[in-house]
This record gives sequence, structure tokens and C-alpha cells, in this order.
Amino acid sequence: MSKKKKNKSKSIRQTRIVTEICICTIAIVSAVYVFKVTYDHTEDVPASPFIEIASPESPSEPVFIDDPNKIIYESIEYPTAQKFEGTLILVNNNTEYFGFNEELESVTQKITEEGRTGFSGSDDEVRLRPVFFEALADMLERFSQEKHINDIVILDGYRTSEEQQELYDADLAQTGAETSERVAKPGFSEHQTGYACDLTTSTTWDYDGQGDYSWIDEHCWEYGIILRYPENKTDITQIQYEPWHYRYVGIPHAFYMSQNHITLEEYTELIRTNYAYESQHLEIQYDANNKCEVYFVKSDDSSQNTYIPVPSGKKYEISGNNSDGFIVTAYLEGDGQSPAPASAQPETSETATTGIEE
Repeated sequence: MSKKKKNKSKSIRQTRIVTEICICTIAIVSAVYVFKVTYDHTEDVPASPFIEIASPESPSEPVFIDDPNKIIYESIEYPTAQKFEGTLILVNNNTEYFGFNEELESVTQKITEEGRTGFSGSDDEVRLRPVFFEALADMLERFSQEKHINDIVILDGYRTSEEQQELYDADLAQTGAETSERVAKPGFSEHQTGYACDLTTSTTWDYDGQGDYSWIDEHCWEYGIILRYPENKTDITQIQYEPWHYRYVGIPHAFYMSQNHITLEEYTELIRTNYAYESQHLEIQYDANNKCEVYFVKSDDSSQNTYIPVPSGKKYEISGNNSDGFIVTAYLEGDGQSPAPASAQPETSETATTGIEE
């Protein structure tokens, strides 16, 4: 091979080596640039709401710590028509009772079956809802034991629409008025719900709630019962003062109404207006062991069922308001039972019971 050809071959090899070095350099510089850009645009990832703590005994298994006070809600299907049923339904001169399937028990029969003492029923026709009878019986037995009085008589309980009509017509005939302020119109009486009753005494066949009998008004909230038509609320209830007429609503609600001196009209409107599920809930604590929250869920009137959020794993109660939705009582602590008989009314928390929150 000639010297000229050797020099040419050598030159080609040198050129190829230089080219390969340039390509490698460019590749390295590009890789460094891409890495730098990627790093500059990297953001910190927020911490998980759960905290992982390695356990000394089993370091490979993390321990998840969550907020122990968090309430988890799940939606359940509830019959929309049930908005006309429940212990908190409002029935008055403007709100008709559309209830159904009343489960009623004879007062005199239950007194005999359970061996109750200290009070009586006027006759076998007096009937009440079971939950109301048990609460009322417990209260009247305790009253008899503490005051040594046993003349209380449950005079009137559930009434049919026909019975209410007879009473209404009789009152109009007696007063000569066009409407009655003493007897509710048929369909608009609490007595048709089975959650209301009238008391009297076997000694005078009269009841004014005074003297020793004032104990009942002071303690009835402990059994979920309220004096339904107070003397200073006739402009709201549209019914004259009836010291003998009591209504079952449930302990937390009776406590709140008693503490704040409000009627069932005011209470149900308060929950409906201020305490929807989506906003804050009303917290009520009536003793050291029982705390609940109360909120409103509007009924889905376009469907047979309404989805109602309820607390998972906790006791809850649902009542219609007899109008446009449901009032849910979720027990955060306790199960809504009566406080111990010896307990006085608890100190109220500012957020729960010392005034209506607007």
C-alpha cells in the first residue's frame, strides 16, 4: 500500500474517533440538562392524613393513627313518607297529622302486666305509644315514691279523628264560638299521634301542676317528656295554657327545650333552619354520660326514598318533622337513656344548651 493511501486511512479513523467523542459529549450534556430541568420542577408531596409509625416489635408493619373524634357518616335509604312519623313530629292548628300504623297499648293493661304502682289509668280505652307509656310510667312511679302521692290518673291518650270531632263540636256548642281555643280541630290534634296525654287526680279530678305536682314539670325532661302548652307561649302554640297536657319527644330534645324555655314549634324550626346536615350540628349533653348531635335532612319528595346521612357505628334515631324532612339524633356518647334519678340538672355547655343559637 502506498504511503498516500495509509495517510488517508489514518485520517478517516481519526475523524471517526473525534465524531464519536463529540456525539458522546452531546449526549452527556443533554442528559445533565434534562435531569436539572426535571429536578427544578419537582414539588414536595403533601403528607398523608394518616401517620405511619414503625413499631419496634414489627418494624415492617406501619401503625396508622387517625383522628379518634372523627365521625364517619354513611347514607341510608329511608322511606320519604316517614317524614310524617316519629317522636318529633309537629302537630298543631297549622300542621295536620298524616301519620299511620300507630302502635298503641292500653294503659290499664300495661299497668297490670308490669305491676306498676303509684298512678292509674282512667279506663281501658286510654292508649299510648309504647315508648311514651314506659317513660310516663317511670316518671309517675318516681313522683309517687318521692312525694308519697299516688292519685295521678292518666285521663286521656290517643284519640281517633272521629273522637276529636265530637269534642270539637261539643266545645263550639258550649261556647257559641266559630272556632275553639281549647280543643284542636280533627286531624290537627296531638292526641291523634299517641305521643300525648292528659293528667288529672283521683281526689279532685283536676290538675293544675302546682304544689307537690310541680315536681313533674321540673323532672319530666329526664324522661323525654315536655309540658306541651306553657302559660307564656300561647301566641306560638295557639292553644291556651294546659298544665295537664304532656307530650313525649325524647330526652335530649326535652332537655334542650326545658333549658331554653322553648316550645316544640320553636325547637323544630330551630333545627330545620340552623342545623342542616351540611352545616354545623346542634350538640346536646344532658349529663356526664350522654352527648348527642342533632341535624336536619330535607326529604326527597320526588322519590319514594330519601338518602339520610347517619353516623357509622353509633346509635342514631330518625324522626320526621311532619312537614319537609327528618331530624336525626346521633349519640356521640351514651345511648340516650334517662340520667340517674338522684342527679340534678347538669351544668350546660355554652354551645349546646344555654340559649338558642341563631
